[in-house]
Amino acid sequence: MIGKPHILFKKDRTSLSPTDAAQQLVKLIKEEIAATGYGHAYTGTVNSAFTRSGGTVAEYVAGIDHGIEAGLFTVDDSGTRVKIGRHTVGWKRAK
Repeated sequence: MIGKPHILFKKDRTSLSPTDAAQQLVKLIKEEIAATGYGHAYTGTVNSAFTRSGGTVAEYVAGIDHGIEAGLFTVDDSGTRVKIGRHTVGWKRAK
């Protein structure tokens, strides 16, 4: 017997679609912007909130990619900040 597992896996969970993940990210971004008063949210904070609420890293990445492509939000070139909507200079845009 190995003992208790260090990681607890969630059972019977349906994966989020990229669209649903992006919508969840929009909600979390807006919540952080409202709480801080900044015009942006930090990707680390949003990522942490997303995964703590049950999302996976793969769902986060798919949601970020979909959200950028759909123009829901934009991540800065450094990858540390995210804003709602499309932005230009210094911000990643849809390919």
